[in-house]
Amino acid sequence: MSTPDAPRSGSRAAAKERTHVGLLDAAATVFADRGYGAASVGEIARTAGVSVGALYAHFPSKQDLFLALMDRRRVAEMAAAREHLADGLPSALDALERQVTDTADDERAALLGAEAWLYAVRDPGFGADLAAHHERLRADLLPLIRAERERRGVTWALRDEEVAAVVLGLFTGLVQHRRLARDTVPADLYGRALLALLDGLATGD
Repeated sequence: MSTPDAPRSGSRAAAKERTHVGLLDAAATVFADRGYGAASVGEIARTAGVSVGALYAHFPSKQDLFLALMDRRRVAEMAAAREHLADGLPSALDALERQVTDTADDERAALLGAEAWLYAVRDPGFGADLAAHHERLRADLLPLIRAERERRGVTWALRDEEVAAVVLGLFTGLVQHRRLARDTVPADLYGRALLALLDGLATGD
């Protein structure tokens, strides 16, 4: 008989994955150029070179597509953070500082972040989804925070979950400030601030 189905299935899976990635890449371009509200699924599909039906086969709605785009960035950033922090915070400072400056200096990333916040404030449903996204970020960061506390052998004045929230807030705030006024956020500020924060949290117990 003829060839087995496995290679054919593998080819279909690879094509599906290429379409998925292409849609996310196209969405990043269109959302950044048009803004979330003005962006249409039709334009995203055209930019990706697929039909609107193909887009909906991967993402049930424009909101799902936007959230998937943000989640892709979360996964990539947290994978990098885990790698950088494997030997503790001091050895990771240069890489973490580059994450701040690279994010702030990336116009597309800045626009997508601004769009997410603006739409979340205007739309309670999207706001709830964005809050869930931030909770996933905190959950990803929590083991790294706990590992750093244990490496230092100290007790902190805040719970690990609270430290994770503050660390993420510091990252977001410095990215925004650097985007607006580059000179106010030197490249090494995030690292120095993180060290000062964690050193100051130690209770001495």
